[in-house]
Amino acid sequence: MNPHILLLAAACLVFSQTASAFEVGEFKSGMNREQIKTALKSWNFEKSIETPDTLMTYDATDNAAARRYLFIFCNDRLVGFDQDVPGSFRNLTTIIGNYNTDYGNPIKILALNNVIGAGEKSTLSIFWRKFSDIIGVRYQQMPYNEQLTITNQISNNCWQAPR
Repeated sequence: MNPHILLLAAACLVFSQTASAFEVGEFKSGMNREQIKTALKSWNFEKSIETPDTLMTYDATDNAAARRYLFIFCNDRLVGFDQDVPGSFRNLTTIIGNYNTDYGNPIKILALNNVIGAGEKSTLSIFWRKFSDIIGVRYQQMPYNEQLTITNQISNNCWQAPR
């Protein structure tokens, strides 16, 4: 086979995978922690918690916005972004319908039940592939509330996506 064709095919593959890296608002996969912190300054979150591989920013429980973002890092590069949206079964079915239309059949479905201090926690997670990205939705029902999270992940060397 012609080596120029092989080189062109390899370049197309690399550029298509690079172009598919997730971008949610001003947050892009590959950003480092300091870039994320700089971008977050204008968002006026009330609280944040940092660990070596995560940065979580959120509003106080009495804030009507109830925003929560979780940034997940691998080797100081953004590889995962979780964003909470209002938790309801209606919102879950709307997101699933939209993602099925946009990305086809899911690549992974997880359904779990766990016992926690306040009772039982049920979790449904569904993931789709968008080029090399993973896009998912996670719905958790707990004794006193519901949580709905949209997740964006890319393949990385620290953990296997999706999770």
